[in-house]
Amino acid sequence: MSIKSKISGSGFVKKLVLGTFWMTFGSLMSRGLFSLASIVLARILTVSEFGEFGMIKSTIDNFLIFASLGIGLTTTKYISELKDDHKQEASSMLGASLSLVVLLSSAVAVIIMLFSGPISGTFLNNQDLQIPLIIGGGTLIFISLNGTQMGALLGFQAYRKNSTANILQGLFLFLGLVIGGYLGGVKGALLGNLIAIFLVSIALQKLVRDESKKQSISVSFKEWKASVRKIYKFAIPASLSTIIVAPTIWVLNTMLVNQPNGYKELGLYSAVIIFSTAIQMFNGAIGNVLLPIFLSKSEGKSPKKEFFNYFGSWIISIMIAIPLILFPEVTSLILGKKFSIEQIVPILGMSIITTLIITNRAGVSRDLIVKNKMWLSVFSMGQWAITNLIIFYFLKDLGAWGFAFSYMISYVINYLVFVPYFINKGISPRIIFYNKWNMILWLMIASLVAVNVYYFDVLFLRIIISVIILLIILFSIFKLYKVCLQKL
Repeated sequence: MSIKSKISGSGFVKKLVLGTFWMTFGSLMSRGLFSLASIVLARILTVSEFGEFGMIKSTIDNFLIFASLGIGLTTTKYISELKDDHKQEASSMLGASLSLVVLLSSAVAVIIMLFSGPISGTFLNNQDLQIPLIIGGGTLIFISLNGTQMGALLGFQAYRKNSTANILQGLFLFLGLVIGGYLGGVKGALLGNLIAIFLVSIALQKLVRDESKKQSISVSFKEWKASVRKIYKFAIPASLSTIIVAPTIWVLNTMLVNQPNGYKELGLYSAVIIFSTAIQMFNGAIGNVLLPIFLSKSEGKSPKKEFFNYFGSWIISIMIAIPLILFPEVTSLILGKKFSIEQIVPILGMSIITTLIITNRAGVSRDLIVKNKMWLSVFSMGQWAITNLIIFYFLKDLGAWGFAFSYMISYVINYLVFVPYFINKGISPRIIFYNKWNMILWLMIASLVAVNVYYFDVLFLRIIISVIILLIILFSIFKLYKVCLQKL
């Protein structure tokens, strides 16, 4: 049987392949253009100014949680579950989600504008960031609305429309950030960002309206209070873990920028993680396809589906990360001479390990959503936050290096503690953690990073050792697949 026939003959495979194609293509264009814009911006601005831009972004991300409160994810969940058999209820959920997020985000934007002075002067240690904060507050309204509209498209499984929105977002953001940064520095980049997000919001309204009409669902405000109650029953625990994460990141950022040369160190870290963030693009694209599929009541399960759910995006992320681990010189070349290769290499290695931990446990995160166990995610992120803050408190004098190390170690501890805990609770299968090939893979990944950091100056030696490790990684992936097909 040909590959084309296999794809056409399986509903799951067809949805997964086509959905992943569109989501990956859209994310590749969006994140790729955004990453490119970030690189150009890092070259346009000074290292300190790029740190200021990163600090404003972190601050807005912090407030974004309260502006959206997990409503985008909630919209995906309920639209996925209701769109086929309960269209009126789906219409009510869509109307309630969109109206609620506009009300919340507008209120939070007003708070940011009113308190921009004390925030910039007291917490950010830079009074010049007041105007950028106000601009960011306006952006927050449209980011929140766009997240909910994207969530609705995912719930409809309208992957092609979602891809279109992502592409437009990437294009608008690239133009806005680059032109704005070139003409007006940090303020110009943020203003360009605001205009770009606003244009994306207009495009998304049309895409959601067209898809809703196609599926005989409308934006309805009937049973608004009942729908809001249902939204918050899921959204509050879903957003609490994010409410923990974003403020933690913001506090860590403020601890860093209040050190000598703090904004320069944050600028260094922000520039390096552009590459590990790009790796997560594929994890996000695949996750956005898998979540509505596994939420659907009609979708069956099989060992191959389960393997891809738990390990697919992780393996893809490993393959993408390997060239960056082997040839970190490329990142230095891309970022420019302002960023020292000696500083980049260890930070890049630690950030990649952090990213691979996140992608490895993506399937477990989907299990928590599907089984309505989001409260457990809150405890998990609480541990991560406390550990991260404690470690960085003692390492803050090390700047960007200490920042990357505290992130990595806190995620390592979180993975080793909470994945077994979720398994013991019956949320995820034992085989995804308790098997020797999973452990060998992690050991080889850590070894690959360590070799290329420690022996960075000895090119021939690190390439020879890396080739051996890569062969073991490929063999381990094959054995992991075989074992999981028998156990899942």
